[in-house]
Amino acid sequence: MSAADKRIAELLDRWQASLELHARYLELDDAAYARAQAWPTHQRPTRWVVELARTRLLDLKRQLAEREARGDVTFAEALELMGFLTTLLGSEHIERFIPLATKKPVDVRPAAVQQPSRRPPRKPQAPPAAPPKATPDVPDKATATVIADAVRFLTWGREWPQLASLIARLADRPAEDEILKILRRHRASIEGLARRTPG
Repeated sequence: MSAADKRIAELLDRWQASLELHARYLELDDAAYARAQAWPTHQRPTRWVVELARTRLLDLKRQLAEREARGDVTFAEALELMGFLTTLLGSEHIERFIPLATKKPVDVRPAAVQQPSRRPPRKPQAPPAAPPKATPDVPDKATATVIADAVRFLTWGREWPQLASLIARLADRPAEDEILKILRRHRASIEGLARRTPG
């Protein structure tokens, strides 16, 4: 399996996991759906859109497996290039898409159902020790690369919730969950750099 085959297979697996979550989210009302994930602005996908995406995704996975079995390394590379160019050139700011859903536990119950905990009052404690002095945060190479990618995508007009999945598609980047952690940790500096960088 070539590196491109591996990257495309991993991307298709992430999309399939996302579509499985969207299939479950079809049963939620609009309010619960809105709380299910930190969604970018989009029109909520209907059942037929989710089913069509699942069908096409399975077709693409089958074609990738067939080409890989034949030793065709150019097919995955072509898919990767097309995805990259679509991100840079072909996509416009649209709301009709299926956003990537992640496997994280989400409480979609109405807020009124959640009961406050009944704990006994706490006894006063001694004042906490002073926290240790913070050392300057020096980003490693992967962190610096993700920050640079995020700044670039923001200056090109991409929305914050799209960044992790866009960056994860690029070659030699960390896994998407690690990218999410980096983005959360460095959000303020990324947004500051993006404001100072011409588009």
